[in-house]
Amino acid sequence: MINDQAPSVPPVRDEARPVTGSAVGRIIAGLLVLAFAGVTGLFAPLMVMASDSCSEGDARMICSAGTQQIVGTLPIAAAFVAAVLAVVGMGSRGAAAIGCLLAAPCLLALAWVVSLALSGA
Repeated sequence: MINDQAPSVPPVRDEARPVTGSAVGRIIAGLLVLAFAGVTGLFAPLMVMASDSCSEGDARMICSAGTQQIVGTLPIAAAFVAAVLAVVGMGSRGAAAIGCLLAAPCLLALAWVVSLALSGA
C-alpha cells in the first residue's frame, strides 16, 4: 500500500522558445542576399569598361560621362542598401523580415538590369 500513496510529480514545462525553421530560414536567406550584394558591389561596376571602345562622337549611351557615373555608382549603392535590408531582415520577425528579405534581391536585380541596359551589354 505504500506505492498507492506516492507523491504526484508535477509535469515539466519547457518555457524556452524553440528555434523554428523560420529563424534558420531567415538567416540562410539573409546570408544569400549578403553574398549577392557582395558580388554586385564588386563586379557590377566593372561594366563601365564597356566604354573603352568609345571614340569621339560615338552615340552609344555608355560613351557619355553621366551614364558612366550611373553604371559605376548604382550597383555599389544598391549593394549597400541591400546589405542593410538583409541584416534588418535577419534580425526582425514577421512581415518586416519577409519584406526586407524580398526587397533586397529585387533591388540588386534591378541594379544589374539597369547597369546592363545602360552599358549596352
